[in-house]
Amino acid sequence: MENIFSQKIKRTAGKDVWQENLRLAVFVADKVRTNFGPNGAYKLVAYNKGPEQVVKVTKDTITVLDELAIQYPPTVIISESAKLQREEAGDGVTGFVIFLSALLKKANELIIAGIHANTIINGYHLATEKSLEILERQALTSNSQSIDILDTVDCERKLLTPNIRLIIRQAYPLAFTDGRFERENIRFLKKKGGNLQNSSLIRGIVIKKEKVHVNMPEHIINPRIAITSRKLGINRLEVKMKGEGPAHIELSIKTPAQIRALHETENGIKTKPIDKLIQLNVNVLFCEQPLDDIQKEKLFACGIFALESVDKKDSIAISNGTGAKIAPNTNELSEEDIGFARDLSTGKIELEKMVTIEGCKGGATFMLRGTTQQTMDELETAIKNSFVVLKIMGDDSRVLPGGGAVEAQIAQELKGYSLEFAGREQIVIQAFGNALMDVPRCLAENYGLNPTNVILELGKRHAEGFCNFGVDNQGCSDMVCVEPFKVKRSAIRRAYEVSTMMLRIDELLISKEIPKFHKT
Repeated sequence: MENIFSQKIKRTAGKDVWQENLRLAVFVADKVRTNFGPNGAYKLVAYNKGPEQVVKVTKDTITVLDELAIQYPPTVIISESAKLQREEAGDGVTGFVIFLSALLKKANELIIAGIHANTIINGYHLATEKSLEILERQALTSNSQSIDILDTVDCERKLLTPNIRLIIRQAYPLAFTDGRFERENIRFLKKKGGNLQNSSLIRGIVIKKEKVHVNMPEHIINPRIAITSRKLGINRLEVKMKGEGPAHIELSIKTPAQIRALHETENGIKTKPIDKLIQLNVNVLFCEQPLDDIQKEKLFACGIFALESVDKKDSIAISNGTGAKIAPNTNELSEEDIGFARDLSTGKIELEKMVTIEGCKGGATFMLRGTTQQTMDELETAIKNSFVVLKIMGDDSRVLPGGGAVEAQIAQELKGYSLEFAGREQIVIQAFGNALMDVPRCLAENYGLNPTNVILELGKRHAEGFCNFGVDNQGCSDMVCVEPFKVKRSAIRRAYEVSTMMLRIDELLISKEIPKFHKT
């Protein structure tokens, strides 16, 4: 059987696969463990991007996991799961990774004790279902006047200043298109200098492009906008030797008048699509392809503002914000494809020329300021996460006590629940509860407290019925903070799904020929 595999493929099977996955999961969790909580540490990540060395100082778990996944392919499972957690819930990534690692460590202890993997999977399933029931019972109705849910995202990093929180809430309605939440509607520009407090919101779409003709207007009121994805007219006529090229066309030109007639006909074909824009009273054109000089001149002469070689992402953002539909060419444009805004203006940010569309039905651009690129990158991530958290709070406004209070309460109740089973599931369910306690233990460690003393005190409080007690910098306190219900539910369910999937892996195949490289 071994001979059917190429010698360039690394193959691991049986218990060795489980041990390798466990080792890497624990390794990954240990790397991000110190990031957790308000007092979490930052990581310095350095790598080569071509000839350039990139250095990032970050507390973002996803950034660290992406770097580890390049060096250790099996950790891609954890990295991708963490990204799904952020996309779905906007927060809870580090806690998810810590809990997942603890579940795998407990599973390893149970396997060594002689408990079959299928029994562990069944026990984890029972414990997860019971945990979700406890979450439903412990959930509280959010009072928006006394609770700022963005504290969950900021986690005392002081990134989300009062001014930034205000503009996030102002921009939130602009992230929706026809009732759908669209992440692409929120865009970011970064400018070094100043501080975070100087960051601002532009209620519109900013495109990093320069108008195609220097004499086109700087400001347009009530623009009628068209977007095209293909080149206007025809491509430039390319002259080849006789018999060459995909289309064999022979031009019989004998006089200068025929040359002029050829150029006039070619220019007429190139500029004819602009007549459709004039017919529809379009005064702004965004084209994803380059424009010829003759087309630029006619657009200017007809009073049409134009941008060329517009990026596809920019086209989609303009389409979502203004209601304009992206047409292949101008011949297929109709009145229903035209977009509208309050005004369009040109300007500069430092030395880079910009076009701003304001008064759209959707779309907003954050102008981020900061002393370093890393600070602005961290702020961008925090703002993106804030929008997701606001979205899930709009869907379900319930909250849960933070600081490890939920994990401690679930662990407390799972002890009693496990006694309902006479088989080995009893041990597995208790192990699940013990794994949950790794979250408050990690918080205590990062606060500089004695984790053993804190866990004992936390367990005592919850046994006495104080189910909202969690860990803070003083030890244990009532209602340390709150976190969205959907964030915690998503983290617990996803940790169960990933851990049981890794328990089912019995063979690992890694091609040694696949190059490893950084995507960003």
